[in-house]
Amino acid sequence: MSRLRRLELHSRFFFITCNLKRGMPLFHEREFTLLAQALTSVRRKVPFALCGYCFLPDHWHAILLPENGTSISDILMRVKIAAYRRISKARECPQPIWQGRFYDQILHVRAEFDQTLAYMHENPAVKGLVENSVDWKWSSVAGMQTEAVLLRLTLFVCH
Repeated sequence: MSRLRRLELHSRFFFITCNLKRGMPLFHEREFTLLAQALTSVRRKVPFALCGYCFLPDHWHAILLPENGTSISDILMRVKIAAYRRISKARECPQPIWQGRFYDQILHVRAEFDQTLAYMHENPAVKGLVENSVDWKWSSVAGMQTEAVLLRLTLFVCH
């Protein structure tokens, strides 16, 4: 199997998708909370901005901005390990839960960022999990509409 080489590793906005391994039980409320805790714990150790997220039963999305010296690969490795430890302990099942790789896309311009954020936030409604995307509490869209946010976001003002 060939290794994917990422030419850009930091100082860029990355849209990432991380999938559950095929055949694994889908995430529920408890696992979403554990995933959020894993993201929070990694952010305390590794410098990166979290600009948006959406947790779904079989995968999750985020827009991340790694700071200099921190690679997107390192961030995702740490998040996947931290989440695995929490979730496998809660499920009492030490099986791998993640697909081996993750998908990333560099967001080059503001319009691309905005379109990707909208796509990510609409995902729960498109998948039929809720009627209106702001009703999905496992996404940053709800926190952007109100003051209730599960994970602290890094907001950027663009002129």
